[in-house]
Amino acid sequence: MSFIGNIAAAQSAKAIGKYNQSVLNQQSALQKAKTEVNRKVYNDVDRPRLVKNQNAAYDFLFVQALKSGAEVREGSSNYEVLMETKINQATDLAIEDYNSTTAYYDGINQSILLASKGVGERFKGYMTANTQYMQAIGSMFGNYRKSGSILSS
Repeated sequence: MSFIGNIAAAQSAKAIGKYNQSVLNQQSALQKAKTEVNRKVYNDVDRPRLVKNQNAAYDFLFVQALKSGAEVREGSSNYEVLMETKINQATDLAIEDYNSTTAYYDGINQSILLASKGVGERFKGYMTANTQYMQAIGSMFGNYRKSGSILSS
C-alpha cells in the first residue's frame, strides 16, 4: 500500500509549491511597494531639497560675486564661475535623477524576478506531485500483477 504514501507525498508537494509561491508573491509585492515609495520620496522630498540647496548655493555665490565689486557680465571671470556652478549643479541633478531611475527599475525587476521564482516553485511542486502519482500508479499495478489486488503489500 505504498501508493497511499505516494499520493500523500504528491498532495504535500503541491501544497508546498503553492505556499512557496505565495511567500515569493508577497516578497514581490513588498519589493514593488518599497520601490514605489522610494521613487515618490525622491521626487517629492529629495529632489526638491537638492534643487533648493543648489539655488541657495548659487544665490550665495552670486551675491558674493556682486559684493566683490567686480561686474558680472558675459566674458568676465565672475560670470564664468557662475556658469560653471550652474553646469555642475545641472550635472549633479542629472546624476541623481539617473541614480533614482536606475534604482527604480532595479527594484521593479527584482519584484518581477521574485514573482517568477514563485511560479517556478509552484511548477516544481506540481512536477514532484506528478512523479509521486506515477509512482503510486506503478505501485498499484505492481501489487495487482503480483496478487490480483491493488491493496496487498
